[in-house]
Amino acid sequence: MTRSDLQQTGDVKRIFNEQPSPSEYLLNHAKRFNKRIEKVTDGVYSAIGYAMGNCILIATEEGNVIVDTTESLQAAKEIREEFDKISPLPTIAVIYTHGHTDHVMGTSAFLNEETEVYANQKTKEFFDMQFSQLQDILGLRGRRQFGTRLPEGYVPCAGLGPTLSIDRGKPILVAPTKTFEDSMELKIGGSRFNLFHAPGETEDQIFIWLPDKKVLISADNYYPSFPNLYAIRGTAPRPVHQWIQSLDKMRDLNAEYMVPCHSEPIRGSERIDELLTMYRDVIQYVHDAVVRGANQGKTPDELVEEIKLPPHFDDYPEILQLYGQVSWSIRAIYEGYLGWFDGNATNLGSLSPKVRGQKIIDLSGGSDRLLEKGKKAIETGEYQWAAEISDMLLAVSPENISALELKVEALYKLGESSHSSTGRSYYFTQALELAGELPIRPIPLKVKLANALAMPLETFFKNMSVRLDPLASVDKWIAVGFQITDAEESYMVIVRRGIAEVRRGYSQDPDLVVHLQVDLWKKISLGTVDPVEAIDEGNLKIDGDLELFKEFNSLFNA
Repeated sequence: MTRSDLQQTGDVKRIFNEQPSPSEYLLNHAKRFNKRIEKVTDGVYSAIGYAMGNCILIATEEGNVIVDTTESLQAAKEIREEFDKISPLPTIAVIYTHGHTDHVMGTSAFLNEETEVYANQKTKEFFDMQFSQLQDILGLRGRRQFGTRLPEGYVPCAGLGPTLSIDRGKPILVAPTKTFEDSMELKIGGSRFNLFHAPGETEDQIFIWLPDKKVLISADNYYPSFPNLYAIRGTAPRPVHQWIQSLDKMRDLNAEYMVPCHSEPIRGSERIDELLTMYRDVIQYVHDAVVRGANQGKTPDELVEEIKLPPHFDDYPEILQLYGQVSWSIRAIYEGYLGWFDGNATNLGSLSPKVRGQKIIDLSGGSDRLLEKGKKAIETGEYQWAAEISDMLLAVSPENISALELKVEALYKLGESSHSSTGRSYYFTQALELAGELPIRPIPLKVKLANALAMPLETFFKNMSVRLDPLASVDKWIAVGFQITDAEESYMVIVRRGIAEVRRGYSQDPDLVVHLQVDLWKKISLGTVDPVEAIDEGNLKIDGDLELFKEFNSLFNA
């Protein structure tokens, strides 16, 4: 029996025979995201529940200002229809609060020839970096975090909205036309807008202050859940100190209305101050507890076991752990300061999972005995222990179907017991993947090509280093110069015994030089255009040996 047979077994059919037990916390939380247009005050409206992120309208005498546009062009078009009923004037400006997908992908629904798109300078940098060298794994883990492939009913909501609504087809990302660093003051249609850089959930985060209306658009530095100080899809640790400082700047405004970019608006200065104060205090509480414990020599595992929120935080309805989670935040803060090493010298070198698993199996009296302990753990509700036992068994015997069944059930049970939308989604998605119900498929070449064509040229060249096949190139030494004719730029890629050095300009005499345009190079590099055909059509010129160029190109994976 192989893993592909797993989905046919009785145990797996038993596990997935019924809908998972719902989280009452998430069911209640989901009610916040009922689809609606909510009036905040005169001229300010928030579209809630159309997608993961809100879309906000500020209607002025001369035209409309839109803050954030959701992750879905389809949702944005629906919102535009509703906003036009309120103010049919054209869109003068779109403002991005930050660069996350759920805030920026519906922009083209609002654009006209005169529309300016405003954002922090770091948002523009974020857009350039989204095509990172890790896009494959970030895409996979992101789909797990948001449960985008889960059957209906597995997760009542996505924590910050009803669901992450990903449009089919090629997404349209509209870049900012005007950016700022620290702050920017705008006057549009007689209304004043103050934009402030406010690092927090992201480095590029801003908040928007409408002084004439006493309206604060708080972006994602506040939402009704414990903050996501670490995202399990994979992020660098968030700037916790700066997040606290940004919240303090928002508190100092004494706003009468606060409009988050997820969930409903909040009214009343006292209520707003209470929420922002509790939010910054819970972040500081966790941060300070980690630092104190680290200074006492405690490891991340010990800190996760030790640090618990006191009741005034743990029971506060607006900071329940429905999106971010304290235990993940503890590990991220620790690693942000001290890196991966926990201070225990034993862990400077550790046994591989396979060796460790075999030793645990031996101590347990064999694989069957350890498997029985795992099944017993399921019966007693020790789902984490059952999952860890299954990992040890699978590290030694990856085709152990009984161990795989154990892991699937353990993850499923962990998902059922989780109130965090992201944790619940991740557990269920990986369980279904392992069971063969949600097969992991490689990214289609046409999607890779679409991403490449949208990628900045310098980023594309930089990413070549990780596309190199190190085994095929371990004895190669080839230097290729690139003259990119439509960009008037030159690059050099040197394959040298298992690595690819990428330089802007030439650092040495190349073995050959190719002359071509940006898009053609990307297509040749990904194997969708034959260089011989490009030469015959007059679109590619090579100063040097064609066969050497073909050999060079074959060393890189699409």
